[in-house]
Amino acid sequence: SCQTRHMLNRRRSNAIFFFALAAVGLATAWYFNSIAVMRGENYITDGFTSNVDWVYSLDLLIGGTAGMAFIIIEGRRLKMRYLLLYIAAAFVTAFAFVFPLFLAMRELTLHKRELAGGKIKRYVFDEHNVIVWIPGTVTATTPVLVMNDGHNVFDPKTSTFGATWGVLEALQERPVGGPRIQAEQQPLIIGVTYKNNDGKIRGIEYSPTDVIDAHPEILENFMDGWSHTGPTGNDYHELIASKILPTIAAEFGIELKRERTAIGGSSMGSLTSMYAMSKHPDVYGTVLGYSTHWPLGGNLLVDEMTRILPAPGSHRIWSDGGTTELDAAYAPFQAYFRQTMAAKGYRLGEDFIETSYPQTGHNELWWAVRVEHPINWWLAGL
Repeated sequence: SCQTRHMLNRRRSNAIFFFALAAVGLATAWYFNSIAVMRGENYITDGFTSNVDWVYSLDLLIGGTAGMAFIIIEGRRLKMRYLLLYIAAAFVTAFAFVFPLFLAMRELTLHKRELAGGKIKRYVFDEHNVIVWIPGTVTATTPVLVMNDGHNVFDPKTSTFGATWGVLEALQERPVGGPRIQAEQQPLIIGVTYKNNDGKIRGIEYSPTDVIDAHPEILENFMDGWSHTGPTGNDYHELIASKILPTIAAEFGIELKRERTAIGGSSMGSLTSMYAMSKHPDVYGTVLGYSTHWPLGGNLLVDEMTRILPAPGSHRIWSDGGTTELDAAYAPFQAYFRQTMAAKGYRLGEDFIETSYPQTGHNELWWAVRVEHPINWWLAGL
């Protein structure tokens, strides 16, 4: 993935380096040009008076011709502007100024493309790291998507297993077909990480507190390494709904509306997204769940989670699963979820989606392959 913080920082560093070279090239060219003009030196004859002069002059001529060709070819590929102006400027200033300048602008263009035309901003709320992708255009009606496990959404260097969901790649323009995430308005995406980035408390913070309190036997199914200090899901979602969402929305002038606000995640992140909707049905209109972790409580958990969801009609839910790795155990619970949702009055294909992705498993690489599917389903319904 090209979306690492290291690469994005390197783009900026490269641009600064090339801008510095361009400044040096411009300064030296004007300085020595001024001396040459004042002395009446001949740029043609004086440039070829010795074999050494021939080496330098031909080196510049051939290298400069190749460089100008590169400016046109690469500039067109990246859809950069003012390409002919770079070429013209080389003849009235210096190629030593123009070529580094173009390379600096190229780095900034690549940086912008890698961020899908937007930008990343980071926050900390109550010891929770929050990473936000802001689209290039933000209006009062920009949709907002909250993603649990925010450290896995954009940056492989912070991701638990070194891979992301590929969200930025899905937002990027492609030569054919446009971006994989397609919408009239790109959503602002808020990635929220569990407290202190401590993986040991992830499960308990992402757990449905009310369900666990009513059925403490579910704690017996918690994975080794997870904290058993008691579920804190209510506090986690209160923080997002009452502080994180309104603070960030206000900063960018977004008017939060339930139908334009979704929450999603994978595994326990999917489960806690459904719980978020049950606790804050006025905040979230859609849940986007990848590989929902039903085995935590089996059919009992399906029953309880379905029971506490808001009534159908104004809310939508996506829940999917694979057939390999950990997801291999999900199929019967997904099927039962489909039954309970239908019994509650949710309409399959309209109010909710329950689907399977054969031969896919339980990790970020698999979720990245289909990351746009639930997002496009949500956006298409706005």
